[in-house]
Amino acid sequence: MAKRTLRVAVEGCCHGMLDDIYRQLHIRETSSGEKIDLLIICGDFQAIRNVTDLECMSCPDKYKQIGGFYRYYTGERVAPVPTIFVGGNHEASNHIRELYYGGWVAPNIYYLGNSGVIRFGGLRIGGISGIFKDFDYIKGYYERPPFRGHSRASMHHVRSFEVFKMLQIRKPLDVVVSHDWPQNIEKFGNVARLLRKKPFFEAESKRGELGSPVNALLMERLRPAWWFSAHLHVRFEANLTPSDTIFDKGWNNVPPYNNPQNGANSVLANAHAANSAEKFDNSSATVHGSGLNKDEIAIDSFSEDESEPNPQGTTSTVSNRLPLNLPPPKYSIPDTSELVLEAAISDTKQQNIPFEKASAAEVEDDPVDQTVSSPQVSGRTTKFLALDKCLPRREFMEVIDIEVGDGYDPNIAHLQLEYDPEWLAILRLCNRYLPLEESSFILPSEVMATLEYTKLPLFTDSMLDRELDWVNANIFADGPVFVPPNFMPMAPTPPQGTPDYANFGLAARVYGQGGRGSRPHGRGRGRGGYNQSNTRDSIPWQGPRPDIVYPNPQVDEFCQMVGLQDNLTQRRHQ
Repeated sequence: MAKRTLRVAVEGCCHGMLDDIYRQLHIRETSSGEKIDLLIICGDFQAIRNVTDLECMSCPDKYKQIGGFYRYYTGERVAPVPTIFVGGNHEASNHIRELYYGGWVAPNIYYLGNSGVIRFGGLRIGGISGIFKDFDYIKGYYERPPFRGHSRASMHHVRSFEVFKMLQIRKPLDVVVSHDWPQNIEKFGNVARLLRKKPFFEAESKRGELGSPVNALLMERLRPAWWFSAHLHVRFEANLTPSDTIFDKGWNNVPPYNNPQNGANSVLANAHAANSAEKFDNSSATVHGSGLNKDEIAIDSFSEDESEPNPQGTTSTVSNRLPLNLPPPKYSIPDTSELVLEAAISDTKQQNIPFEKASAAEVEDDPVDQTVSSPQVSGRTTKFLALDKCLPRREFMEVIDIEVGDGYDPNIAHLQLEYDPEWLAILRLCNRYLPLEESSFILPSEVMATLEYTKLPLFTDSMLDRELDWVNANIFADGPVFVPPNFMPMAPTPPQGTPDYANFGLAARVYGQGGRGSRPHGRGRGRGGYNQSNTRDSIPWQGPRPDIVYPNPQVDEFCQMVGLQDNLTQRRHQ
């Protein structure tokens, strides 16, 4: 079968600077004489549409500005190349929540969702949004509009449920995209060079705490050909060979540790104490050392939103499993009794159910049904690449040639996003367990522990295959299914011509004479904001007050196609 190589541009943090990023793409295409097929953005996208989106953005007010995305949302400008992205920790919480399963945020710009897998031109691309914070990792999706205070930030904290879904992947991935780095990945590259650039990473690296443990767990399980990240504002590359181990501690050893001797309250209290001790002073953007741009959003530069709001924790006996109102999937596993589930919740005060390896006797009872496949490709190395944010003299973009595997269909002429059958089957298998309260995600009773050295909670191959059979028969019966171009703007936007630096009174900034902040608009960085000279932004929001959350027809169409009940994204004020 014919081989194909795709030219993929990878961008680190976006921070609303789409015009600059697409301009850089054009420069690279012109200089190389070759067209770029796809752009991947590794988070902090900032799909800001209006003043409400800015209010729901988790960062100090002085950094809040409309940016250039709204022009792509309205259709005033169109992305010149298909663009996909994951969420970071600088996003509009409300807008991202509207597309939990993924979808178009603008024509030709696609969000991968809280987690997701998509296909493009034969490439299989997975992504997980957000950053790791141990005090929110095990919780459900309890946040409700109007998304103020801690919930504004906690919505960007990756949850164990998303990791659980990603772990179910059996078929090899070509690319995985995350915002923060997999923990310990720096040890597989030139760590000395990294620490010369970012000396303040040294302590975390020595403790083995630089990066996300759950991303390391996923990298250990999935082993894609490429893994792209951003967040730490530095270019770094590493290679993980098949014989290397990056995280061998398993599901139970991602903090907060699932130890029955440690109650939930003590775990959360310890996390709160540690987090409070490391609070950043948001009045300065140079908390990570000298030489940073004073107007650049510092890494994790947040206010009180990032700390655990209730060190004592809260538990709920509300069921984490809600009945489906749509016809049940043809091959669905039966729901566990609600009474049994509620008893399981009330019987434990810890944040998760202890997860132990299946015994040999249990495996022998049904050796076929206990089979769990690995998505790893024998002999393949995972190449890791992290990039900076879009600023002058920064390494924020890289163009990579990626060869498509044998699964590519040469009869598909146009490069379009396609749904991935296995991921849709995983959603059907997992979605009934979506946790909707602050109490922790409870592992389904049907999962088993793998017999690998890293204990993972996985459904068996046969359970996933039953859902995959349904997906293939009911969705993919006629071949590949392209993501429909069904974007529809739902939220109001500012008037045409509103400058990128407008903040609608949310941040009062006075820019001094000289230095980096003195360039007039249209010169230097070209974004506005910190390029204004002696100005105070006083552009008011015009028009009606935007809603917090808008129902999105894309979600309705997607859930109807897959047979899912959407219990999360369409929630309004309660």
